[in-house]
Amino acid sequence: MDSQVADRYAESLFSLAQEENALTAYLDDMKLVDEVIESNPSFVQFFSHVLVPDDDKNKILDEAFASSVHPYVLNFLKLIIKKRRVHYIRDICRSFIAMSNKKLGIEEGIVYTAYRLSDEQLKSIEQAISKKENKTIVLRQIVDTGLIGGIRVQINNRVYDDSIKTKVEKLKEELLESR
Repeated sequence: MDSQVADRYAESLFSLAQEENALTAYLDDMKLVDEVIESNPSFVQFFSHVLVPDDDKNKILDEAFASSVHPYVLNFLKLIIKKRRVHYIRDICRSFIAMSNKKLGIEEGIVYTAYRLSDEQLKSIEQAISKKENKTIVLRQIVDTGLIGGIRVQINNRVYDDSIKTKVEKLKEELLESR
């Protein structure tokens, strides 16, 4: 039932984005909202609290997002608060992002690295994987110090592994087999 509510709200915003010919802009806005919520665990708790007046919540939303998201996206967030659906916000964001990505031919993945990549390095990896996959790939970076070096890219159930950790494990297997 929860995913149905989130999907319904996401579909509404998705339809509006298409009508406005602003799907990419709305997608960027919803990714920003999702990042803010992910980095601030108390977001949902605060905005769903019944003792905080909706006017105060809207004022805080205006301060936080008015200069960085489309006015319709901001109004959409206010509607979610008014309808007491804030606890669905992460699911709404993810559902909207998935719908938009599908429409735009974008597939998301994760790149695991031993250290933080620069934006240029990340774009270069995205371009290389996009060429290999024959579609637009957008990667989210996760630092995994256990990799030692190199990278591992995961897109759904496909994995491209060029990490030193994997190379060492393969070498170890080959050495054990040659005994």
